[in-house]
Amino acid sequence: MKKPLLLALALFTTAVASRADVITQTVNFGTVTGGTQFYFDQFDTSLGTLNEVTLSWTVNSSISTASITNQNTGTVTVSKITFTNTVEGYVPSVGDTGDLVAEVGRTKNHTPAGGTVTLNQGESYTVENIVFNGFTQTDSYTSADANFTDFQGTGSVPLYLSNTFGATPTASGSGSTTSWLTSITGSTTGNLQVTYSYTAAPIAPVPEPPAVILGGAGLLFVAGFAFKKRAKPAVAALA
Repeated sequence: MKKPLLLALALFTTAVASRADVITQTVNFGTVTGGTQFYFDQFDTSLGTLNEVTLSWTVNSSISTASITNQNTGTVTVSKITFTNTVEGYVPSVGDTGDLVAEVGRTKNHTPAGGTVTLNQGESYTVENIVFNGFTQTDSYTSADANFTDFQGTGSVPLYLSNTFGATPTASGSGSTTSWLTSITGSTTGNLQVTYSYTAAPIAPVPEPPAVILGGAGLLFVAGFAFKKRAKPAVAALA
């Protein structure tokens, strides 16, 4: 009698399953010329348990135009200009007061056509289309990291991206170690891909109608079988 009853009850048992899952979102930087504030969504803990946060950075920078003006006391000869670009990503942060989680400093050397250029005091030299090498970086965070809880909730995570350019001429001549007036127009593009890896909250599936009907029929069969087994001795006693 026990086996048919267990079989019937098993028809009503639903497996409670949990699964590993991911949520991905992308923050597009657009065109960043200085410091820019961004935000992305936190992980909603009602979906399950957050296991890991992965931040994948892609950054590309270029200078559209740059000029140096000789403010030295005399004529100088410029043989090279070293352009620099520094990009810093702070997460979580409003402004650059939070955690610096990504930083890249790149250089690009430019040599004037012909090898050198001569500038009198007050004269300028202009360069266009300076492209820096691209930058990628991937960082992962788990519950062992101090700011892991900042990625969880129903609000947003602040992200601040700063971008600076510079130029250093290599020159010789009269007073060539004093000062230069530098003007640079440059920008950075790219994105940050945020991936939340989590264990989804258990979901108990609802039994489908055929299973319910079959289970009900099984219970009726078990009940009828038990009643018939109890009834047989009573009939024999009357005989």
